[in-house]
Amino acid sequence: MDLGKRRGLRFVAIGTLLAAVALPAYADDPTPTTSEPPPASVTDVNRSLEQLQAEAAAVQADFAKATIAYTKALKDAQAAESAAKKAEATASTSKGRSDEERRKLGLLTAQAYQMGIPTVMGTESMLWSLAPVAENLQEIADRQTAIVQLGSTQVAQYNAAMAAESESNRLKADATTKRTAANEAAAKAQELSKQVQQKAADASAAMADQTADLDVASGISQQLQTVRDAQALATWKAYLAELTAAKITLPAAALLKNPAKLPAGLAPLTRRGGAVPGVASVSTTGRTVRVLSAETIRAVDQAFSLVGKPYGVAATGPDKYGCLGAARVAWEPYTTLPNLVGKVYPDYQAVPAAQIQPGDLLVMGSRSLGLVHIGVALDNGEMIAADESKGAVVVTGVPDNLYAALRPTLGAPAKPQVAPAATSDAYAFRCGNTATSYDVGSGSWTWPLPDGTYEIGTPFGQSGSEWSSGSHTGQDFPAAIGTPVRAVTSGIVRVEHPAWAGNLVRIDHGNGLETLYAHLSRVDVTDGQQVTAGQQIGAVGDKGNTTGPHLHFEVRLGGDPVNPMPFLATGSASTGWGGYSNGMIPASKLCAIGSGHMLRCDAATAYQKLAAAYRAQFGKTLCITDSYRSYASQVSLYQRKPSLAALPGTSNHGWGVAVDLCGGIDKYNTPQYLWMKANAPAYGWLHPAWAEPGRNREEPWHWEFGQPSTT
Repeated sequence: MDLGKRRGLRFVAIGTLLAAVALPAYADDPTPTTSEPPPASVTDVNRSLEQLQAEAAAVQADFAKATIAYTKALKDAQAAESAAKKAEATASTSKGRSDEERRKLGLLTAQAYQMGIPTVMGTESMLWSLAPVAENLQEIADRQTAIVQLGSTQVAQYNAAMAAESESNRLKADATTKRTAANEAAAKAQELSKQVQQKAADASAAMADQTADLDVASGISQQLQTVRDAQALATWKAYLAELTAAKITLPAAALLKNPAKLPAGLAPLTRRGGAVPGVASVSTTGRTVRVLSAETIRAVDQAFSLVGKPYGVAATGPDKYGCLGAARVAWEPYTTLPNLVGKVYPDYQAVPAAQIQPGDLLVMGSRSLGLVHIGVALDNGEMIAADESKGAVVVTGVPDNLYAALRPTLGAPAKPQVAPAATSDAYAFRCGNTATSYDVGSGSWTWPLPDGTYEIGTPFGQSGSEWSSGSHTGQDFPAAIGTPVRAVTSGIVRVEHPAWAGNLVRIDHGNGLETLYAHLSRVDVTDGQQVTAGQQIGAVGDKGNTTGPHLHFEVRLGGDPVNPMPFLATGSASTGWGGYSNGMIPASKLCAIGSGHMLRCDAATAYQKLAAAYRAQFGKTLCITDSYRSYASQVSLYQRKPSLAALPGTSNHGWGVAVDLCGGIDKYNTPQYLWMKANAPAYGWLHPAWAEPGRNREEPWHWEFGQPSTT
């Protein structure tokens, strides 16, 4: 309970800080700077929610490691038991053949002995051969038959009997060895089963302890967002006040396009030795003040007017805004943005990242995924954007997956700008959100290190000052220097040498999915090389920021690091939604759908519409047995049904976007099931491919909220 006390104290401190927040003084130089962090009252306190999320991720990773080991041991035990039974059956059959061959030889030998026919067999061999028929010496044919048999077959039969006995003994020994291996494998699986049970109890207790804290932290996070929004607005207003004090008449955008031909009284604004087009500066009372165009200032003003408005998929206002809708409204009527982020990029001049100014359009994405998000730039590494994970138009940090900055006041690009083609998975990364589930499409991955060469080290999400982000972004595998490192699945290589990693191989698997392999002692691949699953790409080392030789392995989706363990276990995973861990979404972020069930609010809205249509068709309420499933309940279900339940922390029930239905829908080809197949997709509810008839898991009752309707 010490952890709970520490959290309680932390939340008290958070409340104190929120009450004491003051508006920041405006810096002499209002230009953007990446070295100046956001106010401590935001960043330090916001870490409390991140800390809880990291702790949840660490607990889930620890349980995932245990269940992965148990599942593997269980499969090994089942395979060993099957091999032992097969070997025992083969040995038994062989023993029967050996006894029959020996019986035949005994009869021949007995005949020879009673009839006085000479034999080439020695006394010892004769006694051996007689043993099976010692009580059946009367089973002797007439003398003439015996003479014919004994003349040519006695020695051959002796050799056949000896060979059969030798093979029988070999198979018996093989069966004994395999039975021993099966017993050992079963004992190992049983021991790991006990460990999983204990881990499950520990995980449930840890998550139960965090649930209340998470609700508090979520509420505080919303307050912090309000503070951040207000501080950004205050900074912007301070800049506008400075322009007014300097008696600067805002120039039209057309007058600032060419830094070499600015209106009288304006000078170029320089960054890193180069003049910034579309912006100017003036010197007043010993200071340099940046001058933005009138159109740019209007766009930023309009963007601020949208802050706090609810997020809506593809919404264009005035009540809700999608990511592109907010940016479009900000820049109207000066220009009307196209209807897709990918179409915005070719139409407006891109500017270097070092020259980003307020009002610029920031587009996020990657070459393999496409462009998925857009925001209006501010100073201090921030932007205004409609953010799905936060459920509103907010002031937020510019993410790592910034693809380009566009300046609408510069017009069309001087050189053609071709946007990366959007993939089928691009939709899952829309508006700053990370996909709630992701299937790599290749089943189980190859692990990055060969079996038996590594240990399980620092897990994903563990907090600590040794990491710049405050938490561990990957999974560590301690291993000897030189241990082969393998690509977990196919992709295109990029080799990098950042200070923290020393030698880093980054593999782009397409559709926003990347894996990273850090601290390598040797790199065996080159930039642009295509690799396949299991192909060696380097060797374990201790380069960069490390306390010993190990592989630091990461999985990134749309640029965001996610827990690698479920991917390694299943080839697919559920990842973040709204910044929360699977099964750890606060009740305040979920919406009720009746009968005690809850879903993510967009899924709940769609479910209610689907339920109304179902009622109109069948005259009955849509029957439901399961919806949002907490992490603790996932663990409990996995304990009871490990062969049927998803690995805890990977279930879409844990994101509030899955339901289990009844009332006829729980059986294939019923009128209710067929109606759902035909009509549910119109409401965003889909029957996943893995649950279809003939698949590994046939679950007619399981339905998931997919791409929602935008009509």
